[in-house]
Amino acid sequence: MGIFRKVCIFLLFIWFCIAVIMTVFGTELFFPFDMRIDQDEQLFRFKTCRLAVGCLLAYAVFRYLFVFKAISSLGIVLYYGIFYLIGGLIIGYRENIEVEKLYHLSLVAIFIGLLSIEIRQKIRDEAGRFKRNYF
Repeated sequence: MGIFRKVCIFLLFIWFCIAVIMTVFGTELFFPFDMRIDQDEQLFRFKTCRLAVGCLLAYAVFRYLFVFKAISSLGIVLYYGIFYLIGGLIIGYRENIEVEKLYHLSLVAIFIGLLSIEIRQKIRDEAGRFKRNYF
């Protein structure tokens, strides 16, 4: 199961890299590998991304201001996925988006589940080891 999670996370990393490179060269790529979607769905996904990024930044600043310990790099991806899923459902409901156009949220939910299992496993594996907090 651990290898499967690592492979899925690696595929997510590859998708991030491809999406960034394609955006730099002027081609938009939407999750999961959609290059052509209609304008309403494109606007919906942009709104969802903007809401998720805003929530993630607010959460990061909140953690900094109230001196909680730092989030791991996978934790940031996990929280972005959670905010994206919640924001997608809220915006989809508010704008009466058809359920068929929300299929990518199910894939996001699967990745959230895999990331949360990986983070819990990592915490369990590192329990008792000396860890240095660089933040």
